[in-house]
Amino acid sequence: MTKMNEEMFTARVLETIDVKFGEIMALKKEGDKTMNYVDSETISASIRAIFRKKLLIVPAQIEATLELSKAILAPSNTERIRLIKKVVGLGGGLGGLAMVIGGIGVALGWGAGVIAAVTAFFTGAAVAGPIGWVVGGVGIAAIAGYFAFSSDEAKNTEKYLDALKNGIKKAMPYVWKENGEKLSEE
Repeated sequence: MTKMNEEMFTARVLETIDVKFGEIMALKKEGDKTMNYVDSETISASIRAIFRKKLLIVPAQIEATLELSKAILAPSNTERIRLIKKVVGLGGGLGGLAMVIGGIGVALGWGAGVIAAVTAFFTGAAVAGPIGWVVGGVGIAAIAGYFAFSSDEAKNTEKYLDALKNGIKKAMPYVWKENGEKLSEE
């Protein structure tokens, strides 16, 4: 039985994103070569399947990456807020969450201050709870604003893919540390 290392496994996950993206684009009409929220759900399901096949679960770092990336293509602010609340529910003490947020923030062009504020929100929000979100002066609606983009669907598609890939790359060292033995099996 061949063993994969972390880099090989990560490359396989990233390749799955590219393949699914290609399949989605091949099914679109000639003038419509951008992604929508349903497309992001399709890619997320493919990524989840990789982990469920090997681990029977989706590691929280991967789930956080998928949900935060989908927030970029969310059809409404209400859906964006729902996705952010789901990530907050994963836990502030989640190993690697700050790295995932940093990777996504870099892909989205956030400055260091925004990355720090968003990271502080996510890593402290689960501990403080809803009252702490308001007292801390940073609300979910403000965080959701960082994931809202223009009506330029091509740019949003690019930002989604960049954020997803960067988030996966940043999450994998933590996922591998916890699950590398199972993930390494072919």
